[in-house]
Amino acid sequence: MKKSGIAALLTLAAALLLTASACSGEPEDLSNTPALTPAAEQAPMQIGDEQTDVFLTAEEKLSIAKGYIDAPVEDLIAEIGEPVDRDYAPSCMGSGDDGNLYYDGFTVYTYREGDSEVVIDVE
Repeated sequence: MKKSGIAALLTLAAALLLTASACSGEPEDLSNTPALTPAAEQAPMQIGDEQTDVFLTAEEKLSIAKGYIDAPVEDLIAEIGEPVDRDYAPSCMGSGDDGNLYYDGFTVYTYREGDSEVVIDVE
C-alpha cells in the first residue's frame, strides 16, 4: 500500500509541476498557430456558379430551368449556374438570335434581341 500511495503522490507532484510551468507567466510563441476569426467576421459564403454546381444535380437543374420559361436568362443562370457551352444563330422568330445553352443533360433554348435574352424552352 505504501508504494501505491507514494506513486500517487509522485504523479500528483508531476502534474502540479507541469501545470506550474505551463502557467509560468511567460508569453507562449503563437507565431505558427493559425488565427481564429469569429463567425461574425468571416467572409460570407460565395453564392453563384461554384456553389450551385456542387449542390444541384442535373435533374434538379432541369426541373428548375423548366420554371424559367418566358423569364430572363440572367435569372435562370443566377439560379442554376453558367451553361457548359452556348451558341447562337439568326432567329426565324424575329430580328434577334436563337440561343442554345448547354447544361449537363439538357438544353435551354433562348431568344436574344438587343440586351434582352429570354428562355423559350427547356429539353
